[in-house]
Amino acid sequence: MAAAVAAVALAAAAAGCGTDQPESDPDTGSPVKVSIAIQPWLGYGAWYIAQDQGYFADNGLAVELVDFEADADMLAALAADQVDALNVASHGALLMIETGVEAKIVLLEDASTSADAIITGGGIAEVKDLAGQQVAYEEGTTSDLLLNYALSQAGLSIADIEKVPMGAAEAGAALIAGRVPAAVTYEPYITEAKAQDPDVEVIYEASAKEGLISDVLMVGDGFAKDHPEAVKALIKSWGQAVDFYNANTKEGRAIIAEGVGETPEALATAFDGVQFFDLAQNKELLAGDYAASTLPTVREVALTAALVDGSADPAKAIDASYLP
Repeated sequence: MAAAVAAVALAAAAAGCGTDQPESDPDTGSPVKVSIAIQPWLGYGAWYIAQDQGYFADNGLAVELVDFEADADMLAALAADQVDALNVASHGALLMIETGVEAKIVLLEDASTSADAIITGGGIAEVKDLAGQQVAYEEGTTSDLLLNYALSQAGLSIADIEKVPMGAAEAGAALIAGRVPAAVTYEPYITEAKAQDPDVEVIYEASAKEGLISDVLMVGDGFAKDHPEAVKALIKSWGQAVDFYNANTKEGRAIIAEGVGETPEALATAFDGVQFFDLAQNKELLAGDYAASTLPTVREVALTAALVDGSADPAKAIDASYLP
């Protein structure tokens, strides 16, 4: 995440973002063009459904989904006004604001429930038992957030464990190989670890704090000011896509899996461990519990993990006015 901070700080330009309801370009009469930064994570999958089912076009939008592999590159692209919208983890949204990007969270997209977890090789039954133990996890990521939060709830801190930094896939493999007694990882690596070793146990899941591991859509203030109806149309498209997914889950999963370059079968447990938020839930949560409790908690935990500096005000990071 330090690389992401540096990249965003160097870019240091306010980003525009967004998309719209049947609002055509006033100069050309054409659909409003919008580019959305996206990573191959199924939590962003409703955008693939919106594209596949024609919701963007129906709502007057010409959307380009721009693929990124690294957080640093994606965050820098928004900061440099190279994309119009950004899908990002909640703590990443706070980081964007801290580095001077003028953008707001306008949509709560998804939250991990069981797709992120702390796993052990047996013999460690509770988080408090991690004290003095080696724990493999990827620093600067959602695994870092989950571990710090779980430790705090058990009366511990990151200083009470022995950190073993490595990627999420490697963390699961290290646990199975017996090189570490505990690991923090996410799907499909959780299921893979349990399949390879029946002694692997889940001792803590993201569901312990709803929304701690969550993703949002950010829209730049400039674009939102110039194209408010476009922002509403983008949000409407997400809502239609989530409704489609809920009504046609098998087909929806197939569309999302293709979008992220996997098979539905390979992502089955990951799908089961992620909640997509529809627009009714957004109206209830975005300016409610998410603003009042979840995002402040994310900031607190991310600050403890040194992922943010804590200067972003969660209350000012959200603009729920574009929700229907």
